[in-house]
Amino acid sequence: MTRSLLILFFALLLGCQDDSEQTLKPYSLTGQALGTTWTVKVLSYQPIDESKLRTDIAAKIEEAERILSHWRPDATLYQLNASLSSEPIPIPPILHELLKHAKWTYKQTGGAFDPTIAPLVNLWGFGPVSTNRLSIPQQKEIDETMQVTGMNQLEILGDFKVRKKHPAVQIDLSASAKGDIIDQVCEMLDRRELSNYLVEIGGEIRARGNGKSGKGWTIGLEDGSEGKSNGLTSVNLLNYSVATSGTYRQSKPNPHSVKPASHLIDPRTGHPVVHKLIAVNVLAPTARDADALATALMILGPEEGMRKAEEMDLVARFCSREGNRTQRSDSTTWRRLYPAFEE
Repeated sequence: MTRSLLILFFALLLGCQDDSEQTLKPYSLTGQALGTTWTVKVLSYQPIDESKLRTDIAAKIEEAERILSHWRPDATLYQLNASLSSEPIPIPPILHELLKHAKWTYKQTGGAFDPTIAPLVNLWGFGPVSTNRLSIPQQKEIDETMQVTGMNQLEILGDFKVRKKHPAVQIDLSASAKGDIIDQVCEMLDRRELSNYLVEIGGEIRARGNGKSGKGWTIGLEDGSEGKSNGLTSVNLLNYSVATSGTYRQSKPNPHSVKPASHLIDPRTGHPVVHKLIAVNVLAPTARDADALATALMILGPEEGMRKAEEMDLVARFCSREGNRTQRSDSTTWRRLYPAFEE
């Protein structure tokens, strides 16, 4: 064989090597947004401009937060809440789409998920315009506030518009906005032809690809337990999302109840949840769905929530406090997905 043919042969041989023979390089990018932190982990055989990717991710999150935040005065949603108009108001497409998703979730969960809860969250001291964060409202105040809540108070119109039926209607999308932004970041990574990554914002996660193990990305699920690393349990997440909702994150003393007042307000009663459930984990194809449904099941409680999870065929884990122990119960679909799951 001539020298030129040998060179061609080895060139073709190298070109035919598959990705498994190359080095899978990890990239880990972090930042701050939405009052919390974000992390993006990527595994890639091809080199990545890490600095540019971090900048682009941060820009995408900032762009979305500037629309969906009800805390930032410069955000579209904040300004919508401040408006006292009962006329149709134009809004960006991503906010319009998220409100449509919220209305769907509201109907599916019998009103347990309701973004018009914002005035109640403020009243209980957990919102951006709360006057006294330690106060406990009187029942009369709760009843009056509930006159301007409910998805029936908000019309979602065509042409990317909404209309408040009452000028005092306000929206709180904190139970689905993080998930939606995670999905937007994932779409950006997909467009860049990255196929093995994990995106996390404030504990909500979406993963794609096989991870390092080939069985998905290994993540820790919170169950609200004290000690033992806050009850973290490892599972593999393969092309799926997971979100956790729990009463253990924010609460304050409530002299009128046997339990502290949680930041999770039941839209149907106007009061914080008081059941024994302390955390719910939900897995779903999108982070938006996982985020919203975890909150809804947490509001519904252990029995009603489990019934809803079975009805909707959800991958859900319920964690309840029984004395000093945390008890876990899984939906049928969860047990099918994780048949060998152990405490």
